[in-house]
Amino acid sequence: MASPLQNRLVGTIILVALAVIILPDVLDGEKAETVEQFETIPLQPEQQASLQQPQPLPEATKQQLQQQSQSGDEAATSDTADATEAQPIAADKVQAESLQAPPREPQEFAADGDAYVIQLGAFSQAGSVEKIVQQLKQKGFAAYAQRSGNLTKLMVGPDTSKAELEKQLPILKELTGLSGKVLTYNPS
Repeated sequence: MASPLQNRLVGTIILVALAVIILPDVLDGEKAETVEQFETIPLQPEQQASLQQPQPLPEATKQQLQQQSQSGDEAATSDTADATEAQPIAADKVQAESLQAPPREPQEFAADGDAYVIQLGAFSQAGSVEKIVQQLKQKGFAAYAQRSGNLTKLMVGPDTSKAELEKQLPILKELTGLSGKVLTYNPS
């Protein structure tokens, strides 16, 4: 049996605890909640600009273009390589005919060693790439075409020596007019 003094102490402790918990909440009054305003982002921005209408070329420019196309000036077009068609090697250059692949002796290497190739370009017309491959093979280069999706890559190699392939880059540029780059060989 609990004595009346113990009952009063328990009751007092409960009242003090309730006062400590509830009284500050009651005395603070009404709390103001801050609600952040979010701006909605439109799905598509409003566009007020209209498309520009094409303007005709001036007569002087038209005449210059016609003169260039009639004269057949290939120097201007050879500087800008067309990504869709590979240019065959120029056979009329005397200097180009004297260029040959450097002689190499076969070497043995481990099958897990690194090998490298030169990629001269990727073209959409496989027929022109095959012509260049044949011409490079005649010059002594180990050239081949590799199909990759819609494109045909013009490759030279593989070789275990990256330095030897880098030595061939200027010769290949002079022969084909294409700037190649040395890549790691991945037989696939």
